[in-house]
Amino acid sequence: MIFLMIVPSIMIVTIILVHEAARYFGKEISYVSLTVCAIISFAVDIAAAAISNAPGVEYFLKLTAIIFVAAAVVTVINNFLEVRK
Repeated sequence: MIFLMIVPSIMIVTIILVHEAARYFGKEISYVSLTVCAIISFAVDIAAAAISNAPGVEYFLKLTAIIFVAAAVVTVINNFLEVRK
Protein backbone atom coordinates (compact mmCIF):
# COMPACT_ATOMS: atom_id res chain seq x y z
CA MET A 1 0.00 0.00 0.00
CA ILE A 2 2.77 2.44 0.86
CA PHE A 3 4.39 1.61 -2.50
CA LEU A 4 1.29 2.92 -4.27
CA MET A 5 1.63 6.22 -2.42
CA ILE A 6 5.39 6.74 -2.59
CA VAL A 7 6.02 5.87 -6.26
CA PRO A 8 3.52 8.36 -7.76
CA SER A 9 4.82 11.10 -5.47
CA ILE A 10 8.39 10.48 -6.59
CA MET A 11 7.27 10.35 -10.22
CA ILE A 12 5.52 13.71 -9.98
CA VAL A 13 8.63 15.34 -8.55
CA THR A 14 10.79 13.65 -11.21
CA ILE A 15 8.48 14.81 -14.04
CA ILE A 16 8.79 18.40 -12.86
CA LEU A 17 12.58 18.15 -12.45
CA VAL A 18 13.10 16.57 -15.89
CA HIS A 19 10.84 19.16 -17.55
CA GLU A 20 12.70 22.04 -15.90
CA ALA A 21 16.12 20.51 -16.69
CA ALA A 22 15.14 20.13 -20.34
CA ARG A 23 13.99 23.76 -20.48
CA TYR A 24 17.26 24.86 -18.90
CA PHE A 25 19.21 23.09 -21.65
CA GLY A 26 16.99 24.57 -24.37
CA LYS A 27 14.89 21.49 -25.11
CA GLU A 28 11.14 21.17 -24.83
CA ILE A 29 9.62 18.00 -23.40
CA SER A 30 5.90 18.19 -22.85
CA TYR A 31 4.32 17.27 -19.56
CA VAL A 32 2.04 14.86 -21.44
CA SER A 33 4.99 12.86 -22.78
CA LEU A 34 6.63 12.72 -19.36
CA THR A 35 3.35 11.74 -17.70
CA VAL A 36 2.73 8.95 -20.20
CA CYS A 37 6.25 7.70 -19.61
CA ALA A 38 5.72 7.75 -15.84
CA ILE A 39 2.37 5.94 -16.07
CA ILE A 40 3.81 3.24 -18.30
CA SER A 41 6.86 2.80 -16.07
CA PHE A 42 4.52 2.40 -13.09
CA ALA A 43 2.59 -0.23 -15.07
CA VAL A 44 5.88 -2.03 -15.81
CA ASP A 45 6.65 -2.04 -12.07
CA ILE A 46 3.26 -3.57 -11.31
CA ALA A 47 3.64 -6.13 -14.12
CA ALA A 48 7.13 -7.07 -12.92
CA ALA A 49 5.80 -7.65 -9.43
CA ALA A 50 2.94 -9.75 -10.80
CA ILE A 51 5.14 -12.09 -12.83
CA SER A 52 7.94 -12.47 -10.29
CA ASN A 53 7.59 -16.00 -8.96
CA ALA A 54 11.33 -16.58 -8.91
CA PRO A 55 13.82 -14.52 -10.89
CA GLY A 56 15.25 -16.65 -13.64
CA VAL A 57 15.79 -16.55 -17.38
CA GLU A 58 12.05 -16.71 -18.12
CA TYR A 59 11.36 -13.83 -15.73
CA PHE A 60 14.00 -11.63 -17.32
CA LEU A 61 12.77 -12.46 -20.84
CA LYS A 62 9.22 -11.50 -19.87
CA LEU A 63 10.46 -8.33 -18.20
CA THR A 64 12.53 -7.43 -21.27
CA ALA A 65 9.50 -7.93 -23.51
CA ILE A 66 7.35 -5.74 -21.24
CA ILE A 67 9.99 -3.00 -21.26
CA PHE A 68 10.32 -3.08 -25.06
CA VAL A 69 6.55 -2.88 -25.50
CA ALA A 70 6.39 0.01 -23.03
CA ALA A 71 9.17 1.85 -24.88
CA ALA A 72 7.38 1.32 -28.20
CA VAL A 73 4.12 2.68 -26.76
CA VAL A 74 5.85 5.77 -25.38
CA THR A 75 7.60 6.34 -28.72
CA VAL A 76 4.35 6.06 -30.69
CA ILE A 77 2.54 8.43 -28.33
CA ASN A 78 5.41 10.93 -28.43
CA ASN A 79 5.48 10.82 -32.25
CA PHE A 80 1.72 11.39 -32.30
CA LEU A 81 2.08 14.39 -30.02
CA GLU A 82 4.92 15.83 -32.11
CA VAL A 83 2.95 15.47 -35.36
CA ARG A 84 -0.09 17.05 -33.73
CA LYS A 85 1.89 20.20 -32.83
